[in-house]
Amino acid sequence: MMRFIKRFRTDIAGVSAIEFAFVLWPMVITLFGVSEIANYILAARKVSNIASSAADLVTQDTVITDVEMDDIMGALDVILRPFDPTEAKIVISHVVADNNGNTTVDWSDARNAPPRAEGSPVTVPDDIVPDNQGIIMTEVSFTYKTLFGMFLTDGLTVSDKFYLKPRRSTTIDRQ
Repeated sequence: MMRFIKRFRTDIAGVSAIEFAFVLWPMVITLFGVSEIANYILAARKVSNIASSAADLVTQDTVITDVEMDDIMGALDVILRPFDPTEAKIVISHVVADNNGNTTVDWSDARNAPPRAEGSPVTVPDDIVPDNQGIIMTEVSFTYKTLFGMFLTDGLTVSDKFYLKPRRSTTIDRQ
């Protein structure tokens, strides 16, 4: 028996397999963790891209119809891919300022979220809306849920706002 114990203590044939077993799980968790961080950063970039693209598409026109708004929302869904577009809340609002600089919502459209109420006051950064003119304000919120289900099981919300002045007129009408 002592000979077996002595031989076992000096045998190094399986040491690398045991060492590999010790580092395997930390390596796998690190791999998936880095992948999740990269996907979260991608989702955050897509949210910013959606906010700016929505404002850009709306400000190119002087009148927005229901068909045009549906097309814009469809284009925004494509930008969000490969993530689920039903997880994104998109609100596009036309904000106008009166003679005193008070800003209110002229019209608003939304997908997967309630639109802003017409005539409701809205706070925007100072001096962004000239008196008697309007801007497009887009608000995007997206709940990122992990692909592998190992981290952030409740998800993490990414949001962005974007403001843009109309290009061809001082306001944009909605039909």
